[in-house]
Amino acid sequence: MNLFDIRNYQYTLPDELIAAKPLEQRDHSRLLVVNRKSRTWEHRRFNEIPEILDPGTVIVANNTKVIRARLLGEREGTGGKVEFFILRRVDSACWEGLMKTGARVVPGFQFKIPDREGGWVRAEVIRREESPAGVILTAKFSRDPVEADIGEVPLPPYIVAKRKEWGPGELETYNTVFGTQAGSVAAPTAGRHFTPELITRLKAGGMDWQELTLHVGIGTFKPVSASDVRDHVMHAEPVEISTKVAESMNASKRAGRTVLAVGTTTTRALEGRSAPGERGFELVPGVSDVNLFIHPGAGYEWKFTDAMITNFHLPGSTLIMMIASFIGDLRFTLGLYDEAVRERYRFYSYGDAMLILDR
Repeated sequence: MNLFDIRNYQYTLPDELIAAKPLEQRDHSRLLVVNRKSRTWEHRRFNEIPEILDPGTVIVANNTKVIRARLLGEREGTGGKVEFFILRRVDSACWEGLMKTGARVVPGFQFKIPDREGGWVRAEVIRREESPAGVILTAKFSRDPVEADIGEVPLPPYIVAKRKEWGPGELETYNTVFGTQAGSVAAPTAGRHFTPELITRLKAGGMDWQELTLHVGIGTFKPVSASDVRDHVMHAEPVEISTKVAESMNASKRAGRTVLAVGTTTTRALEGRSAPGERGFELVPGVSDVNLFIHPGAGYEWKFTDAMITNFHLPGSTLIMMIASFIGDLRFTLGLYDEAVRERYRFYSYGDAMLILDR
């Protein structure tokens, strides 16, 4: 099998298995438990995780929080429809983002977004940049659009297409229960399965809970358009790991404890912020951009992640490529996806989960 051919990362998914709505109880999702060494699996429920994991396991989660990133408004003067999808804060009222509109957008382009009091938040494009991820625009707003709370929940297109409408509490539902650091445009959905009660049970069972921050941007959800996956360029995303967390995690790693990454974003943060130390790879604290693209065939040496929780990802995505690299066998990985389809698992952001163990 050619590990660089994008066609080999496809699988067949019936449309009815794409989860358009979340379960009423987050931790009642199904869980495909995979032992990557023995190439075996079993079907469980997510709330059984405290009984599945070994005592002493270090669970690392991404505490980012999704913002209302879709700004729907109109162009100044013409009234033409405009959508500005904010990606990254530059300063207090200046954001990088993507734009949909009928006109070519250059610096000086002005638009406005209705606020919740009947007024407008006005903006002007001040920079246009061609990047591997596409055209990135920087806009200066009259008020910070996140603080003004003028945007829409940036639900994935496959959810929008199936649902058409959602309630006022959708943002809270879409976010994790432990998300505190606002800045993402998509949820780290593997973390959605946890409840406060489940986290308490894990800690009581001898697990360690740690958090870092990776603000999810276009790098996570941008489709791979290249036929050869090696030609795909990841867009950078900001990662922050505190000194306290890095020191604790490094001590745990030296002690031989299992490091379980909650989701592909946490995994990318751990791997992207690992560096050779005196006794193996260590996490480096601080803030930096990470654009790590892990895929089969690249000879990637896994540094810090021993186990992973993940949802079921879109065909041909960088996320399914990371999972295949971590499992170590693309055919087996696709076989697991076929098994999940046969067993009628729910797929994608509001779907079920997979726990990959090093057993």
